[in-house]
Amino acid sequence: MESPELKTLGFATDNPTKLLTAAVATGHVHGMQKVPGFDLIGAFDDPSGARLSLVRRKGHDVRAVPALASSETHRAAVYRVNDHLAHASLFLDDDQTLELIVSVDDPTQYPERSEKEPGTFAVIQALSLGAIAIRADVYADEADFEANRPDEDREWSSRALASPSVAVEPILSKTDISARAYASFVVESAWKRKNELTGREFWYGIGLSRVRLAFALPGDVELQPGNVVIGTFTLTASSGLWDRA
Repeated sequence: MESPELKTLGFATDNPTKLLTAAVATGHVHGMQKVPGFDLIGAFDDPSGARLSLVRRKGHDVRAVPALASSETHRAAVYRVNDHLAHASLFLDDDQTLELIVSVDDPTQYPERSEKEPGTFAVIQALSLGAIAIRADVYADEADFEANRPDEDREWSSRALASPSVAVEPILSKTDISARAYASFVVESAWKRKNELTGREFWYGIGLSRVRLAFALPGDVELQPGNVVIGTFTLTASSGLWDRA
């Protein structure tokens, strides 16, 4: 469990079994067993907003995937791609949609699309959206961003959000599709939070991209409202199943 997303959230460890055991011991784990297609689905919610999505298929160990709790929700049409990923079409105010591949912590809430059912989806009235940093640069404000961003970022505005896997989804295998996205946003608010399970700090905040979203950045960066952040993120989403559990 050494992915950059886990490191951002303070979960990185060389002993994943010990981490999961400690997570269960906190009492902050919600789960459902023997649901269609899965032996177990669940989530560990750290009070900081850091989350682990938990999935187990029959005959396999539990797989833990990083996620982020978020109060920023959007109406969306969603279908599941695989055990952890879904394609979300967020409905925008101008009657357009924003197409994203997201990592979900409640996969049974979305129908899985197949050749037999190519048009299946579920409309989620309040799909939460979060972004966990893999690599990011921070600029003082929009003027600093416009003046000093590198040439390779010139095509992007300060409020961009794009999932590369969307364009090639039809030709990729389900295992090759990724929730990694290119994102830029203006920081509306940010708080230094401590992952209570591990004691490590990270930034949790709300940013205005093409849509409003929650974000997580490493705790060692300098951050304040008005900053522009741009980089590669993993997008996470949830129907709110575990918030209702």
